[in-house]
Amino acid sequence: IFLGIATQESVPGYMDADYYYANGLRIANTGSWNEPFLWNYLDDPEGLPHPAFTYWMPLAGIVTAMGIILTGLNNFWGAKLGFVLIASFLAPLTAYLAFSITPKRWAGLLAGALALFSGFYYAYLPTTETFGIYMILGSIFFLLVMKLQNDANKVDPKFNSDQKIKKDYKIGSLTSPSWIYLLMGVIVGLMYMTRADGIIWLGMGLAAIFLQGYERYKNGNRRSENKGSRHFLWFPLVLVLPAFLITISPWILRNLFSFGSIFAPGSGRAIWLTAYNELYAFPASQLTFERWLSSGFVEILRVRGWALGLNILTAFAVQGSIFLAPLVVVGMWTKRKDWRVSVGASGWLVGFLAMTLIFPFQGARGGFFHAGAGFQPLFWALVPVGLLVFVNWVSRFRNWEVKRALKLFAGGIVGLAIIMTVFVTWQRLIADNRSAPSWGKSEIAYQEVEAYLNDLNVPSEVVVMVNNPPGYYAMTGRQAIVIPDGDLQTSLLAARKYQASYLILDENYPQGLSEIFQNPGDYPGISYLDTIQQVQIYLLDR
Repeated sequence: IFLGIATQESVPGYMDADYYYANGLRIANTGSWNEPFLWNYLDDPEGLPHPAFTYWMPLAGIVTAMGIILTGLNNFWGAKLGFVLIASFLAPLTAYLAFSITPKRWAGLLAGALALFSGFYYAYLPTTETFGIYMILGSIFFLLVMKLQNDANKVDPKFNSDQKIKKDYKIGSLTSPSWIYLLMGVIVGLMYMTRADGIIWLGMGLAAIFLQGYERYKNGNRRSENKGSRHFLWFPLVLVLPAFLITISPWILRNLFSFGSIFAPGSGRAIWLTAYNELYAFPASQLTFERWLSSGFVEILRVRGWALGLNILTAFAVQGSIFLAPLVVVGMWTKRKDWRVSVGASGWLVGFLAMTLIFPFQGARGGFFHAGAGFQPLFWALVPVGLLVFVNWVSRFRNWEVKRALKLFAGGIVGLAIIMTVFVTWQRLIADNRSAPSWGKSEIAYQEVEAYLNDLNVPSEVVVMVNNPPGYYAMTGRQAIVIPDGDLQTSLLAARKYQASYLILDENYPQGLSEIFQNPGDYPGISYLDTIQQVQIYLLDR
């Protein structure tokens, strides 16, 4: 199924996926961790090429590169096959997770079908993006939390002795729970390497370990007066934290060598946006706390109220697929004593608040959509719980046959999921014009623009300024920088600093360039050349 949808996506589709594809190509072909494009100016880049992954994390780019190397296909097919393979594991893992919560065959089949026909996520799973990776890692994380809870309930009267703990936690033993903690550290490390908000999952993992430690400490002291059970609180941390740090250590070392700090410079500036397009501000040094505060308390609250509304809509319509949301909520309440639910709900809430209060623009414009992907397998796995509660409740008044009703409603839910998935995916890929699909329309136009520049004998090393620099580079191999937020003078300043010679202007233009796009022609500092596929081409006077 995912391979089928992959055949309909001839290009990555949008800037995030373009970014991972472009860098995957670079890693696979040159081994370089520098990118010949700039899509923001947050870290005051000195020029091209620029260190890669200073804003987004690298794991999706690594998966892209691995696909290209292993298949030998130096194109988008080679890049996305790894993501298609990852997506193929999603339904079985979700089914297993659901079965571990509701040990009924129908529950696993229902949850697996929902993962297979995943609504808004479906079109994004086969492309070079983080969704599939996050979902798979999230599934494994919740299965590990299940192991922790099960292990906490197996404390015997003698388990809290120091000698017994050291024996049972021996890493060389395959039955040792130590492997759970080590794997937990690796999984949350990979989640952080996938997305920066993966650090939330480290907190969730530590919360699960503290829950286990407290439960075992409580059970051990109830059965024995030996106080050795204090080891239940600290010993797992000795395994989880080093495993996490070792997993992310190559990235930390890269940052230290490239920037002299653990984190990329300028990443904190994204907190102080007063509008989404300021993510592309030039120079980015203007993004300060003082400037943000000067926007006014009312405006700050208004923005967060706007983000709150959109993120709630995302939770209900995207993560809950509208018709599944009530069943997920009922399932969470019913299974609230399950650590997967309590830890998962807490982590989801932290992410929701972060994407609403701290990063309102990024969160409302896709960040929360991305961050929520890791929780989707748990949500799908809780749908059978909510459905069972609903059917049992109604059968008390309507005299329903429970098994038959479950089968009927489960089939109806899957049918709705298929209809919703087909509709949403069609709109995302095709929209209103079958002959000119909307998926990757700008990327295809970039190829025609590049052909025009080649006809003008523009040297390959010449830099262009464009709305989607990763996409332009991925489609053409030409260096590119992003059109900064602001007016024409701002664009000219950026062009002079980074030696850009051509302005490629499409419908996603900054507000400050609206006059130019609506009335193409010569303006001070730029000369109009042509329009191709509704994309305007200008020569910049640097």
